[in-house]
Amino acid sequence: MSNNNSNQEFVPNIQLKEELGAFGYKIQVSPVEKGMAHILGNSIRRFLLSSLSGASIIKVNIDGVLHEYSTLEDVKEDVVEIVSNLKKVAIKLDKNVSKVELELSVTKSGVVTAGDFKTTQGIEIINKDQPIATLTNEREFSLTATVSVGRNVGILSALPTELEKVGDIAVDSDFNPIKRVAFEIFDNGTNETLEVFVKTNGTIEPLVAVTKALEYFCEQISVFVSLRVPSNGKTGDALLDSNIDPILLKPIDDLELTVRSSNCLRAENIKYLGDLVQYSESQLMKIPNLGKKSLNEIKQILIDNNLSLGVQIDNFRELVEGK
Repeated sequence: MSNNNSNQEFVPNIQLKEELGAFGYKIQVSPVEKGMAHILGNSIRRFLLSSLSGASIIKVNIDGVLHEYSTLEDVKEDVVEIVSNLKKVAIKLDKNVSKVELELSVTKSGVVTAGDFKTTQGIEIINKDQPIATLTNEREFSLTATVSVGRNVGILSALPTELEKVGDIAVDSDFNPIKRVAFEIFDNGTNETLEVFVKTNGTIEPLVAVTKALEYFCEQISVFVSLRVPSNGKTGDALLDSNIDPILLKPIDDLELTVRSSNCLRAENIKYLGDLVQYSESQLMKIPNLGKKSLNEIKQILIDNNLSLGVQIDNFRELVEGK
């Protein structure tokens, strides 16, 4: 008599298998239905590498430097190398902080590191030994770095970087706190075991990162649970073909905004998150009665939804409303 395991139910157990060095963990999921471990592992990896937000330096102003192709006397690295080193600084901000300026000013010879930044409450430099520049002789070295919270969506991200002062240099920011993700699958005969290795930059615990990525994954996939075709069929077909992130279809009225912020956006005919993300900070500040407090509230809402300002979406309103 044959044994049919096709309908066998598996309830996976998730556990921390081992800790691997600084900020690295191996997580084991078992048992997993045969054929599903690869789907789960690949999904976890992709969402970890794409969905998490974090803090990063978005621009820098170095004393005595006019542009990124400059060089400084008695400094071993050129400005391009210094900017590249600043990109590697791992910064952790409190939840209520979305943008801040960090000052660095030393007079010495030797290596200038991330630990030389002057920090205040709510700001933490994780890799304080990260080199920034090497001073070959004793000299003064000062810079101001602007740190912002965002999410990786491409080169220089979609976060608008306003270069307001002479000497401001944009940094190709890396917001994602995940440094490496890999997975391995073991065949147990009737089921599989999935092992996922996650390494972060230290601004977030690996287990917390996995949880956040999976929550975002569930949020995205849940839209298909109640998928239905509109009566005219046109809007639904257009949306399916456009690959628009479902979160962008969320109405502004469904956000937990204050009455003042909500009224300001409504007056500007901003109906969906997809409308809102296409604005820059400067454009929002031009909306009547929308002040700095409202702007910070809006930015926090976007961060909570893994979004940021300044994203271009072609024909968004036409696709949504079927025009």
